[in-house]
Order: sequence, then C-alpha cells, then structure tokens
Amino acid sequence: RVAANADVFHIDWEDLQLNLPNLFAPGEFYIANVGGASSSGVEFELNARVHPNVDVFGGIGYTKATFKDDSISGGIAVGGNTIPNTPDYTASLGIQLSRTLAQGMSLYGRAEALFTGAFEYDDLNTESQDAYSLANFRAGVRGRFVFVEGWIRNAFDTKYIPVAFAYGALAPSGFIGEMGRPRTFGISAGVGF
Repeated sequence: RVAANADVFHIDWEDLQLNLPNLFAPGEFYIANVGGASSSGVEFELNARVHPNVDVFGGIGYTKATFKDDSISGGIAVGGNTIPNTPDYTASLGIQLSRTLAQGMSLYGRAEALFTGAFEYDDLNTESQDAYSLANFRAGVRGRFVFVEGWIRNAFDTKYIPVAFAYGALAPSGFIGEMGRPRTFGISAGVGF
C-alpha cells in the first residue's frame, strides 16, 4: 500500500569541463576545463494506495551544486557560483483515480503538478530561470488490450525557458534560449499484447 524511497548523495568533481561559447565565433562552443565542483543533496519519494481506487504520489529533491573556490572559467573566477542548469529543488505531487467499469475495463483520471526551483544558465551566474510549476492531466479508458485517453500538458500555459546559452552581443539579453513546451493537448490510443 505504501512505498517510500530516500537518497542522499555527494559528488566531488576535479577537472570539471563545461561547454562554453566562443566569443569570437558566435554560435560555436568549445569544451573548457573549469576546475573543481561539488554537488550534494537529498531526494525523497512516496507512493501510496490510500483506497483501492485512489493512488497518491509525490517526491521532493534538494541539490546544492557549486564550483570550488579555485575554479576559473574563461579567465574569470567562478568559485562559489552555482553549477549551470542545476535547480536548487524539484518536486512532484499527484493523484490517480480509477474505477472498474466491466470485466477487464477501467476508467481512470490522473492529475500531477511538477515544481522546478530556480537555476542558472551559465557558469558566471549572470542569467537564470526563476522557479516555475507545471500541471498535467489525463483521463481515459483502459481495456485488457487497448486504451484511449485524453491528456493536457502544461495546462495553465506556464512560460519558462529550460535551456539558454550565452550568445554575446548577437542577442539582446546576451543569451539565446529555447522556450518550454506550451500548453499541449491531445488524444492517445494504443494496443498492448
């Protein structure tokens, strides 16, 4: 009825390498040695069947990932800066409801919220993404061999940029990024054997 998992981790890097922009050739990147870094954190997840037709689930993780004091990137000291693309926390929370309609056929609905903490885009920590959250929903019918479901992802059309790279003077902000997926919805069907 209940399953729980917990993790504690510590990673210690020496001679960490990063993909850095070439300031003399926009759009090109090179691999550079930056120095040392460390990443420590905890993760916890819980899955529970609180009723024969109700499952709840969730998880949370916290990470502290920084460059060591003597780290240098492109000639600039980055010691103490946060490692790029490392959110300080991630979390999820959800529920799934199901009901048997007939022998071998069930109706189900699922809702989940995903939370991502703030993170830096670059090693100099000059630009970052604020914390954001996404909501996803799905509902369908599942038989012994087939299923049909409707779904919606990023239901509230949250605007976020999960990936961005330094791009120098060729971009107004100095960065070029990729927008996160907007609200999407659809119908899926499948056959299993």
